[in-house]
Amino acid sequence: GARMRPPWKADRSRMRASVTRPLLFLALALSAAALPASAAEPYRVTPSDLHLEHLRPAQLSYLVYMHAGPGSGIKRPVLASFSVSRQTVDGTPAWVITHAWEDPDGTVHTARTVHAASDIATLSQDATWVRSGQRMSSHVVPARGEGRAEGEWPEAARQCLEAGFQAMQDGWWMNWHSDLTLLPLLPYEKGGTLRIRLFDVGMPAPLDVDYTVLGERTLAGADGRRYDCWLVETESGNPGGGAFQRFWIDKASRVVVKEEDNFNGQYRSKYLLAVPVSLEFPAPEDGKQG
Repeated sequence: GARMRPPWKADRSRMRASVTRPLLFLALALSAAALPASAAEPYRVTPSDLHLEHLRPAQLSYLVYMHAGPGSGIKRPVLASFSVSRQTVDGTPAWVITHAWEDPDGTVHTARTVHAASDIATLSQDATWVRSGQRMSSHVVPARGEGRAEGEWPEAARQCLEAGFQAMQDGWWMNWHSDLTLLPLLPYEKGGTLRIRLFDVGMPAPLDVDYTVLGERTLAGADGRRYDCWLVETESGNPGGGAFQRFWIDKASRVVVKEEDNFNGQYRSKYLLAVPVSLEFPAPEDGKQG
């Protein structure tokens, strides 16, 4: 993974050539001693670091869309709705996160992920995708290395899936699929770069991913509310690849209120809606109003 560039390395080229090597080494050693270890080395996040006390039952909806920049028009709009609930599943206290994604053609993705309440380890996940009219589904129970894929998976994707069924038994990881709910729980108050082990069904193995706190931002809501946020950036486990995800995470609620992704010369934006999407008065089936 990528390490943060120590500040003294950036300044070395400006040092006078007359500085002798022993003095240079001494200066570097003193600089290193004066800085916290996290300035040079990402902080390794473990389950005990997560602010699980901020998890709460919730209904959230995000507008997600692709675009090429301001004024370019939006493409592939998706309404992504989530529910977070506390349940007991097979005798184990758990948080259950469900996903329902809709695009102009209908439902394109659903998922139900069961997380252990103690450390948010994934106990099971069932997911379905619909792409180009083809339906694909997966079921996993990570602790048992149990997984199956059904439907029209491309062969390369199926091979990654099946490799991951074995690798997902290898130690603790956080579920990348639940990132909008779980990423806000990381200890961003530490600052610097946080490193966490992530896995999502479809990956061949868990992956270390770094999240860097770039600073703080304040967003103003239409209702006048101020969102004091951490601005967090990641290269999604591929440092130097040119793809970025940036999250605005409200400090008070530990909720992602905005996300901007940039990859392959395009953008993907996500915005939290002020109220979750729900249809209170569905139209009669005959199309006539009462």
